[in-house]
Amino acid sequence: MDHTLDALVPDFFAPLAPLMNASSSDEAFTSLQSAVQNLGFDKMLFAVMPQPKVNPKDVFMRTTYPSEWRKHYDEQNMRVVDPTVGHCFKSGAPMVWMPQSFQTDAQQSLYEEASSFGLRVGVTLPIHGADGELGMLTCVRDEAPGQSFLKDLQHNLMALALLRDVAFDWTSKYIRVADAQEKPPALTARELDCLQWMTAGKTAWEIGRILSISEAGVNFHISNLRTKFNVSKRNDVVLK
Repeated sequence: MDHTLDALVPDFFAPLAPLMNASSSDEAFTSLQSAVQNLGFDKMLFAVMPQPKVNPKDVFMRTTYPSEWRKHYDEQNMRVVDPTVGHCFKSGAPMVWMPQSFQTDAQQSLYEEASSFGLRVGVTLPIHGADGELGMLTCVRDEAPGQSFLKDLQHNLMALALLRDVAFDWTSKYIRVADAQEKPPALTARELDCLQWMTAGKTAWEIGRILSISEAGVNFHISNLRTKFNVSKRNDVVLK
């Protein structure tokens, strides 16, 4: 056995020891925050939700984002247009984001508002757990996008990926798993049709044209979906 390698392994994990040895979620968050700052980032967000249940109240979240921004983000339901959230649903690779990463009008508006709170450039590392958990570690800097940020990120990206994995492993005990007894609501064939096209981003008018029914008929089915999923907004039906 290579004893030189054995001697190096403890040193390799030494920066993560406070997180790995944390005795409470608050202590773990403090350690995670410190580790992110040591890697050159101003703010961070760590969030994980169990699957398939994705009610916002079930999300385990710790963040150093300004509280005013988080309140505005939640009130305006910005997660629906946030490209970092969409990326985590479909990819496990890190997403390095800058102004050009926000392409639609809604996304550009989101970025402009986030920038005013000091969230100007960052990297989002998706989380995909073995039991279906979904989440992210996002680390942010308040600086103009450019080569300086990219150079530092290239140097620290592997350390960030390890930090994400250790944080998820430690906090998994605090993530509330959905009740196994809860069954999804029974949907009619037409409700399933509407739901399919809702997830594709189609409007009620567009769905009506596709399914050859009236827009009022589509809205009727969407209303039934909201009732069955116990939510008040169309977007929350899609998330559910």
